[in-house]
Amino acid sequence: MSSNISFQRGLVESRRAYDNRVLVQINDSAAFDQQIISALWEKYTPSVSSVQGGTPCVWLQHIINLPKRGIPLHLSLKAFAMTRIGWILKDESLMLQGNLCYGRALNAVQQALSLEASMWQDELFAAGYVLSVYELFESTTPSIAGWNNHVSGLKHLVLVRGPQRHATPFARAVLEEFRTSSMIQCIQYRKSSFLGNADWLTQPWSETGKDIYQQLYDKGFALAALLETIDNARLTNENTDISILSDYLGRLSSLDQELNLWYGEVLKESPSPLYWHSQSISHQWYLKQAVEPRALPPFAFHTLRLANIIVTHWGLRLILSNTIALACQHVLSMINQIPSQSSSPTSLPANQDLRTLSLHLLATHTNTRRLELATNIVLSMPYCLSDNMGLMGAQKSLFALRTALFALHRHPGEELKWCQAMYQELETKKGLGYAREIAKSNGRYSAAGRNKLPLRP
Repeated sequence: MSSNISFQRGLVESRRAYDNRVLVQINDSAAFDQQIISALWEKYTPSVSSVQGGTPCVWLQHIINLPKRGIPLHLSLKAFAMTRIGWILKDESLMLQGNLCYGRALNAVQQALSLEASMWQDELFAAGYVLSVYELFESTTPSIAGWNNHVSGLKHLVLVRGPQRHATPFARAVLEEFRTSSMIQCIQYRKSSFLGNADWLTQPWSETGKDIYQQLYDKGFALAALLETIDNARLTNENTDISILSDYLGRLSSLDQELNLWYGEVLKESPSPLYWHSQSISHQWYLKQAVEPRALPPFAFHTLRLANIIVTHWGLRLILSNTIALACQHVLSMINQIPSQSSSPTSLPANQDLRTLSLHLLATHTNTRRLELATNIVLSMPYCLSDNMGLMGAQKSLFALRTALFALHRHPGEELKWCQAMYQELETKKGLGYAREIAKSNGRYSAAGRNKLPLRP
């Protein structure tokens, strides 16, 4: 969180000169603070109670309901509120005040981090997370570096605090929200995380149990760790032992089965059907971009929370399916290059079993299947990004939409146009600066964008 302080201070100074016609001062009255934070709640969360699915945003509700917020948390929340409400109202003065408040919040967090006692406070953890969400929308750097710095800094803070310090309702709510951001970053850079270790998967929920939604993020951390081990093993090396390839293919297949089981549990716990085509959902971008006869009505869901978790599941399946397909192709290529006379009698049955498994997985993980998953994500966006879903609907859609963009670039068509239109909407109509920077990279996932089994760069 503090690694980019110097840059952020320079940013604040430059934005002070943004409008030299007036001397901008931040409104610090209690009445203004209450009003702007209440406005943030209204614009950030779904406005229709029937789609909220209980408390619409637990972590933010905890923060707002605190009897008194400390300076770092209050300034962080106020900065986020002013910039978002200012952006919605097209009020440049309010946005500028929010930018200045962000600089003050960074300084306050930096000072708190210098005090050992403050590091254990749940409020400091919450303040850091709010700043990361601010960066997700504002994208104060001409890249995703700002958001990455915040998330990386928060990971260090969470690690120092330990899993036992995240068992209170407040800390656990922020941790659950942060796990989403951390999982995205881990998959993006194909790195494992301590959040995927056994104690971090269990201790914060030892008294309450972990709901099925959080269990999906466990699978995401497992996928990131598996991608890292695959990169480190350098499986495309021609000297790689066939047994090692068999082991990794088995682990990929096992994770795929775990995701199948997870989805089955969701079906049991959720209203049926999970989603359906709805003619009643109208969306300007969709009507403009859809081309008959391939166009289908967009999906509708019972709640935004259910929609978020289903599209995240589809995003994880897309990445895993692509990895499995590449691994199977490499395995079959290596087996075909092994002369039959050079194989020992004991290795022939093993190679045949591996060939059978690879062919079976390839029959399931086809380009058609991945195109279907990507299309499902895009068809969910009119629901997730409607104005009734607030800014939260857009924020929660970023990961899945990025995976769809990655997949559809390999199969250009109308679906790709829909996906690109979504990214334009995320930036222009939802104000998500992160989406703009991701669009510049054509949705590629680091080494995962290569058309071969990816290696560490």
